[in-house]
Amino acid sequence: MRKKVLTASFLAISISTSMGLTSYAGWIHDGHGWQYQYADGSTAKQGWLTDPDTGLIYHMAPGGYMMSDTEVEGYKLASDGHRLDKTDEQIARETREKEKKESRPSPNKAKVALDATVAEAKTREYANSTMRTHYQAEMQVFMDKIFSDMANELYKDIKDRRAAVIEAAQEAAVAASMASEDGGDVGELAVDFSNLYPTDTYKGNDNEGVKYSIYRTEDKQDIIAASYSKIVKTESPRYVPYTFDLGYNRSIISSDEDLVIFDEGYLRLLVAALGQEQGSAIYDQVIAGTIVDGTLGNTDSGNSFVIMKKNEVVTIRVTCSEKKPEEAVETSENEENQEENQTEATATEMEATSSVITSGQGQKKEETEAVETEEQAQEETENSEQATE
Repeated sequence: MRKKVLTASFLAISISTSMGLTSYAGWIHDGHGWQYQYADGSTAKQGWLTDPDTGLIYHMAPGGYMMSDTEVEGYKLASDGHRLDKTDEQIARETREKEKKESRPSPNKAKVALDATVAEAKTREYANSTMRTHYQAEMQVFMDKIFSDMANELYKDIKDRRAAVIEAAQEAAVAASMASEDGGDVGELAVDFSNLYPTDTYKGNDNEGVKYSIYRTEDKQDIIAASYSKIVKTESPRYVPYTFDLGYNRSIISSDEDLVIFDEGYLRLLVAALGQEQGSAIYDQVIAGTIVDGTLGNTDSGNSFVIMKKNEVVTIRVTCSEKKPEEAVETSENEENQEENQTEATATEMEATSSVITSGQGQKKEETEAVETEEQAQEETENSEQATE
């Protein structure tokens, strides 16, 4: 009899204990707020939670409590905490804001993209970017190369020409001496360098723009000039809508030899700016003299250009298709400065205002040497006269 009582008591205790270990899965309130408890007794952590029974979505605060009557990640939470669906207008607005944000590259991303553009440009002969700053960075690569090549070709025989001028002056002095009645007077050694350097080169880069040119020294007229503006804000008084400017005044070239050099350089610049197909086509029209003022067209990569012809000067202006004026206005000051610094970094080092690509300082040095040679010749002549006396 006693054994049966003990058995019954053991069963009661076992059932009671088993019921006490069973956990509840669902919402619980602990006096501070609502939490979601899982079957193992743990509670939901911070973040989004989908109720497995109703399918409704909730957001849990850092402490694990349900949030309500607020907005999280663009979603509104109702008074009972469940997430409300976004309206079509809200979804469209967020999409626009996301696209706008993604269209503005961070400084690091912008630099990486610009560096990649410059590196690729060095392997090609033309610019294919449709973004203003990228196209300009490509053109700077081509300008550096093409203008330097033209200058090197123009001034490669500069020492020989200088020597020829001095020799001619010396011969003239001797001839003048022999023509004198008693043969005692020596003609004056006059070295004329005015026609020795008919052209010079310019390379300028500052915070507002970049310009390369080869110009006539006698009247400072540009024979070939390429330039672009770094100003991207439309409200700036110095802003220009076009991206790149290339001018050629073929009519003022002094010699046939120089004409060949300039024509070849101009063709390379046209191809760089417009593409192989369009650049070659425009070049043929310029050389033939059939180019028409006001001609409109598109580069091989899709940018637009306009051609102007005035007083024998043919000017081509390229405008990029991707950089819209409203985007330029929205560009922040920091982004503008970053773009300018990146563009400047792609160019070869140059002086802040102007410098000579090839002839310049070397030219001045050679002229100084020539003058010194002239002075030495005069001194030798004077010594010779004194010795004769």
